[in-house]
Amino acid sequence: MDRLDTVIDTADRWLGAVLDVMVITLAGLLLLLLNWAVFARFILNDSVSWGEELPAHLLAMLTFIGAAYLTRTNEHLGFDAVLRVMPPGMQRWVTALNLVLMGAFGAMLAWYGGIAAASFGARSLISVDLPMMLFRGAMPLGGALIALFCAVRLAGIVTGRIDPLDLLPESDA
Repeated sequence: MDRLDTVIDTADRWLGAVLDVMVITLAGLLLLLLNWAVFARFILNDSVSWGEELPAHLLAMLTFIGAAYLTRTNEHLGFDAVLRVMPPGMQRWVTALNLVLMGAFGAMLAWYGGIAAASFGARSLISVDLPMMLFRGAMPLGGALIALFCAVRLAGIVTGRIDPLDLLPESDA
């Protein structure tokens, strides 16, 4: 393994660990907040002010960060049964084209998501004094991570360092 492979592998492991923590934290926080809101409303008979707004924004964050997570772990929607029956050369071309399209989508999501997130400026949520940029920033972050993962994998596919079948959901690569 050469130096570039080592750097990419180390960065991928660290980024994977950070994404794991982010997705688990967001999902756990969403679970706790929704359960507390239901408990407060029906058991304590005292509704919380953030019962709808905060969980909705957390769910949006989880969606974009989760999309990047699924891209990294190869668990996104795909037609892997079709790819498996293709000859190896065709598998490489189709996988490369797929990575280019997914990377372009991620780049557009990052660009336009950044514009949308910036449009909220210093505004805060209505029910909780948290900046909207905290939640809206998940869109460009998720898009940038998708584009990054696709670019690294595309380089691996083009150079032959990655086998297209290693990028299928069932593989452990």
